[in-house]
Amino acid sequence: MTETTIQTKQCAHCQSSFDITDKDLEFYDKVSPIVWWKKQLIPPPTFCPDCRQQRRLSRNNEMRLYKRACALCGKNVVSLYSPEKEVTTYCQQCRWSDAWDVMQYGQDYDPNTSFFKQFDALNKKVPYPAVSTNFLMDENSEYTNYGGSNKNCYLIFHADYNWDCYYGYGVKTVEASMDMYNVFESNFMYQCVDCLKCYDLAFSQDCEECSRSYFLRDCVGCKDCICCVNLRQQQYCIFNKKYTKEEYEQKKKEMNLHLASSLSQLQTKLQELSLSLPHKCVHINYNENGSGDYVYYSKNVSKSFNVNGLYDGKFCYQIYNGAKDCYDMYQFGLKTEKIYEWSIVGYDSYNLFACHTCSERASNLCYCAKCTNATNLFGCVGVRNNKEYCILNKQYTKDEYEELVPQIIEKMKSDWEWWEFFPAALSQFGYNETTAQEYFPLSKDEAIKQGFNRSDYEAPFPQVEKILKAEQLPPDISLVSDDILKRAIQCEVSKKPFRIIPQELAFYRKHNLPLPHRHPDVRHAERFAMRNPRKLRDRKCMKCWVDIQTSFAPEMPEVVYCEACYDKEVY
Repeated sequence: MTETTIQTKQCAHCQSSFDITDKDLEFYDKVSPIVWWKKQLIPPPTFCPDCRQQRRLSRNNEMRLYKRACALCGKNVVSLYSPEKEVTTYCQQCRWSDAWDVMQYGQDYDPNTSFFKQFDALNKKVPYPAVSTNFLMDENSEYTNYGGSNKNCYLIFHADYNWDCYYGYGVKTVEASMDMYNVFESNFMYQCVDCLKCYDLAFSQDCEECSRSYFLRDCVGCKDCICCVNLRQQQYCIFNKKYTKEEYEQKKKEMNLHLASSLSQLQTKLQELSLSLPHKCVHINYNENGSGDYVYYSKNVSKSFNVNGLYDGKFCYQIYNGAKDCYDMYQFGLKTEKIYEWSIVGYDSYNLFACHTCSERASNLCYCAKCTNATNLFGCVGVRNNKEYCILNKQYTKDEYEELVPQIIEKMKSDWEWWEFFPAALSQFGYNETTAQEYFPLSKDEAIKQGFNRSDYEAPFPQVEKILKAEQLPPDISLVSDDILKRAIQCEVSKKPFRIIPQELAFYRKHNLPLPHRHPDVRHAERFAMRNPRKLRDRKCMKCWVDIQTSFAPEMPEVVYCEACYDKEVY
């Protein structure tokens, strides 16, 4: 997809330069809404791609869970919203019940007031769901968010169709696994990142169809291997060296894989081996005419990351299965089309602009939040049940709607609001609670200076019999009694206490693994840090010196090859 730069702009947020191309302008024209037979043109953005992404992510609390009372039934439930927040939240049962009417919060549009101020006022009144899950399809999975069809799961996020899984993000169709980041169609996984169709795998990254192995990096079709990199269809290998079955079993026994000290040493050796061998510049397969990383089965996709089945997209992140004509979109796809400046949208949605968490058969929406199964809405919150032609949750006729919307857009243009996503200050979460903190980390002072919110709430830690320091833990899981369930462990990094749940202890015992020394949040952060930033850099292949684009920054120590050189080396 060849693009020609039409203009270079300066970001209104960070002041860096970014390009607007001919393909960008074509897209903005394509997705500009038509109201009353007139196209309401969307001009080029004023923020650079990174700042646009940061602004969208600053609305998303994906992994921080609290306890607070449902404002309708009074039941104490798991919630994304900490108790001190001035927001109305309902439990899932109440949120989707007929006991209340979201249209009762409707308000008249005031042409003399900023639209964003009016939307903010509405947004603070309309009840929000405590969490976003398909709760009717879940079983014993209260502590999850952005997921569904999970059974016996705990603290997994953006997770669907899982069974007995704990502590993970981006987990799909996985069974009896723990501590994961982007793991799909796998069973019995532990401390794995970006793995597909694997079985009984631990401490591994970028693996496919591997089993009964420890400490693998970028391996395919391997089984019974330990501390190996770049292997294909191998068995009984240690440090990339082949052994007989008997030799392998003896060496594996000598490694004492049940001890934390041994696992730490192997992690260091894997890193050393990984730095000595080449890495593919990007992970792209079955992709036509595109750029990014972790892009699969897609066409005409540019500068996008973790996408599968996307057609004609740019600046898209974590989009899956049947999305088309999408720009500046975060999560999650599933038959979506003509989407611009969106955060968390999917399931048969079409023609959506500058909205947040609207999903399932939503179409022709502008500046909406939490709307489902609705069409032709402007500035609405929580509207559903086949509603259409609503503005700020107030019902209009089709003619009234199409007459008023252009007037609102003209006012927004004069206020420099029309082409922008929701301002950061309108987020209901502190910046440090959101996904933005992971990808664009800011100190408290930096976040406030840049106009983001901040949360200093700390949930009280439950009472326990005793808090053990990590170094006080037994080195072998066989020495751990059930008393550990009544105690807490002080994280060796953050010093925050954390507890072991019964299912977790059973997992460690079954797989003969030592107790963790680090808080689940620290373990998640470490898995996140194993992945490269979502940014493409210009480099040279370190084998043939051809120009490449890669997520490996020039200052990183890894040996990086173009796809052709990497394949020659590995296959």
